This record gives sequence, C-alpha cells and structure tokens, in this order.
Amino acid sequence: MSAGRFDTTVKDSMATPVAPVEPADFDLARYEAHAAECDSRYAAFLRKKEGIAVWHRVRVGEVFRDLCRDPRESLRLQLGGLVRSMDYLSDAPAYLEPWYGIGTTAAAFGAGYEWPTGQAPAVLPRFGSVGEMKDLAAARDPLAMPVLRDTLAMEEYFLTATQGRIPISWCDIQAPINTAGGLVDISQFLLAMHDAPDLAKSVLGAIADEIIAFTRRQSALLGGALVRPGHGFASSRAGRGIGLSTDNLIMISPAMFEEFCVADCARIGREFGGAVIHSCGRWARWLGAVKKISNLVMVDGAFSPQTDPAPNPCEDFRDALADTGVILQARVVGGAEEVLEHVRRLWRPGLKLIVVTFVQDPREQRRLFREIHSLCE
Repeated sequence: MSAGRFDTTVKDSMATPVAPVEPADFDLARYEAHAAECDSRYAAFLRKKEGIAVWHRVRVGEVFRDLCRDPRESLRLQLGGLVRSMDYLSDAPAYLEPWYGIGTTAAAFGAGYEWPTGQAPAVLPRFGSVGEMKDLAAARDPLAMPVLRDTLAMEEYFLTATQGRIPISWCDIQAPINTAGGLVDISQFLLAMHDAPDLAKSVLGAIADEIIAFTRRQSALLGGALVRPGHGFASSRAGRGIGLSTDNLIMISPAMFEEFCVADCARIGREFGGAVIHSCGRWARWLGAVKKISNLVMVDGAFSPQTDPAPNPCEDFRDALADTGVILQARVVGGAEEVLEHVRRLWRPGLKLIVVTFVQDPREQRRLFREIHSLCE
C-alpha cells in the first residue's frame, strides 16, 4: 500500500488479522491485569490539561462486516483481538463491542436490514418521504424491533460468557443526522432541512430521544463492565462522554449543523457525561460549529491517506482544539515513521491528543509508543 494514497483494494485498512479464541480458553486474569494498567494511564491522561496518549487499536475486520450477525463468532473473534492487543503498549484497553451495523437507532423506528454476503449490513429506509415522518415520536415499542432485541441479547451473551470481567461498550448508535439517512433517502431529508425545517428538527429530536432511551437501557444492562465513549474511540471505565458518529455533517453547511444538530448532540451528551463527535472525511471546516456543543469532550478524525481517502489537515485540528480542553483523537494508519510525521504536526502544548495506531509489528509499535510520548516530555 502506498503511503500517499488510499488503497481501495483493501477491505479494511485499519483491520488486524486475529485468531478466534473460545471464551473458555481466554485468560481473564491476564487480560484484567493488562486492562487495569491501561485504565490507570487513561485516567491519568484525562486529569491532565495537556498531553499525548496512545491507543493501539486491534480492529477485527470481520466483526464490522457480516460476521457481526453471529454473536458467538463475533465474541470469538473479538477475544482473539483482545489476546493480540496484549502484545502492544497502549494507554487505553481494547474492549468488546456489540456491533450490529450502524442502523440500530433507525431500526427502533422500523427500518430494516439487508445482509449482503461478506459486507456490513445495509439499512433499508422505512419511509418514502419526510412528510411520512411527522409522527415519528408517536408511542411505539422499540424492543419489538428485532435489531434492538438482538443487540441487547448480544450484550447479555458477552456478559455471561466473560463473567462480566471484560469491558464492553455501547453499540454503534450513530448521531441523529446519520440516523435520519437510515429512515428516509438522505437527499430528501437534506431538502426538508431547507423546505420544512420545523419538521426536520422534530424528526431529529425524536431520534435523539430514542438514542437516550436505548443507551440508558444498555447502561443498566452493562453495569460495571461499561466503557465509554464507545465505538471507534479510545474507551475506558474511567472514560467520559458518548460517541456519536456524525459523518453526515459534511453534507450540510456549518451553519446548518449549528442550527439542526448542536442542541440535540448536547442534549444526548448531558445524559452520558458529554458529547464525543466522529466524522470520516475532511471536516476541519465544521470544527467551529461542532465546538458550539456545550459539553463537547472529544472529536475524532482521520489524518493519513491510508486511513481515509480524504484525510484531515493536522494543523487545522491542532490549532482549533489547543487550550480548549477538548480531546483530539487522531487515527493514523501507516508505518512508525509516517505516524510520527503526523504526530509532530499535530502536537503542540495546550493540546490533549490521543493518537490511534495500527502498526502490527509489536516491536515497532512499542518503539513508536515511546517515541510519541517523548514528544511532550
């Protein structure tokens, strides 16, 4: 893979090959000791006003494709990922995730799933027009929807199979603006934001209500095993906030994001210790609007061509977030030298920076871990 461009022939540029592990064969005591050390370093990083942390992510690609449908196979693969994670140095632990596609919240309103072989599930919008969504907040039973029941059942299975001793995140709930695209054709919803703004806001508000309700239910189920902010983020039992994938922000102007999305993201954040925002692609232009979220804890972006075909400019994120207390999580796929090059551009005093690494050779990764930390010593 060239360092200069995204390789479209690779299924998952962030993935690490792992060998599945049966729950009965997993060394819980070894992993608990490893995770406790990582949790301690994560908590220390959160207490600082500035600094760098490193999360080495072992992303199991099959779990984020069609094998997410089988909770037993998902757990075996994720346990293999946890075993692999202990070969590396990290300031946050690897954790289990009940990933069941990105359509969980949309499914609460009746959206269906399609399961292409070898791919992640696709969400089939329920509504033919935004006008049909005017009663979205009407009384209903979300747990009558198979996807929500299956997500909770997966969490229960993970807890039982691991004796509740391994950290688990919430599912990938997505932000309201992303979920809207799982309920109706996104182009129609974007037009409604112009033509019927009150209706669009009521739809987004109803989605935010469901995100809060289902996340509360998951929190009660997961109890002390819960790590946050969750999907795609360096997470820990010491963590704060709720991760909201907000990729559709680049489909609207920063001003529209402020008008339609900021209040609901802040409202969701208030329930769970703050809002944490991710978007794929190049989204520096939206940082000013995202920073209007009153309880913003962290933002995430991609910063190398191997991570995203449109990686972000390091300096824009660095300068926007330094001295704000908002953590920047930077995903950088590449070899050690390429990662260091990006981290040198990202780091400046006053910044709280989490670097997500994917270097697969343990010796190279450990050396990289120490070199990244040396930048702020």
